[in-house]
Amino acid sequence: MADGESHARTTIEDFAAALASKEATPGGGSAAAAALALGAALVAMSARLTLTRRRYRQVHPDMERLVAKADAIRREALGLIESDARAYAELLEMYALPRESPADSDGRERAIAQAALFASRIPMVVGDLALEVIRLAEVAVTKANPHVRSDAAAGASLARSAIRISEMNIASNMDVIADEAGREELERGCHRLRGALSRADATVDGLLEGLTA
Repeated sequence: MADGESHARTTIEDFAAALASKEATPGGGSAAAAALALGAALVAMSARLTLTRRRYRQVHPDMERLVAKADAIRREALGLIESDARAYAELLEMYALPRESPADSDGRERAIAQAALFASRIPMVVGDLALEVIRLAEVAVTKANPHVRSDAAAGASLARSAIRISEMNIASNMDVIADEAGREELERGCHRLRGALSRADATVDGLLEGLTA
């Protein structure tokens, strides 16, 4: 991949190769944003394939709203792939600052704390958007064309993975974040996101029960 090229605009093959490389970025956070984008795309697809069928016209207004929201999330998620990689690269730069003197060490710690807080807010955005994808998938699994409801449920599963990765990335930064208000904000956010995990599981479990009954 050429220098400066967005990870969101490269091929899946190249993005996977970048993840597998010895470079620290892109990493799990970028992968979470990619999973979010794919999850939103699947939910949008299930809605569009409902809109093309007149027999489901009674739910067309719901599907139109779902498409608009899922498409907006997908676009935002694609931007977050690169945002996460940049934020984590900046955090690593702060860890590389000199610490020969007490003044150097103090400055380094402050810089790390600020960069860690900034870097943690990106996975929180990813997680909040993933929660919205799960909510949209719940609607699609209930109302969309039955032939593509499993795609909507797959979107919920991908969003769930994005939440779990985001939780881990935030937790890994907590020890160095000095801003108490920032820490509390992140802790509240993680608690909110954990509540979405069972919703994603219930969406998939409900669909599987219907398919295997």
